[in-house]
Amino acid sequence: MAWTTRDLTVAEAARIVGLSRKHLDVIISRNRTLDVLFSEKRKGRRWFSIQDVAVLRIAFELERAGRSWLMAIAAAAQNLRTPPAADALLVAPAVMRRACGSPRIISDRDVPRLKFDVSTIVIPIGSIVQSIVKEAADVAIQ
Repeated sequence: MAWTTRDLTVAEAARIVGLSRKHLDVIISRNRTLDVLFSEKRKGRRWFSIQDVAVLRIAFELERAGRSWLMAIAAAAQNLRTPPAADALLVAPAVMRRACGSPRIISDRDVPRLKFDVSTIVIPIGSIVQSIVKEAADVAIQ
């Protein structure tokens, strides 16, 4: 399966993301203006790529950490244009303030050099994406 090829159904995407189909439908409905960042509608059906599923999964993690869905989806889409390295981490300030910077991807070997003087969200984006790719391959076989 290619990173941007949209051939996963809503049920498959929900399973890979780790949400119920109903919960994913609610997210799609509430974020209808952003749905082009994480899905495509063809002939009345919604389709997802591995990239789309990764955006939803990382957005879910950011939302759990306190971001709004709008901010979470935008940040995830911005950082997942290409698949991250397996050891990549998404680092984001825990509190959104003016000029605090947007989330960025770093290697796990760079963590000791970071100055943690404020609360910070660290998401293992590389390992999450690797598990999504593996799960998508398993879904494609079935």
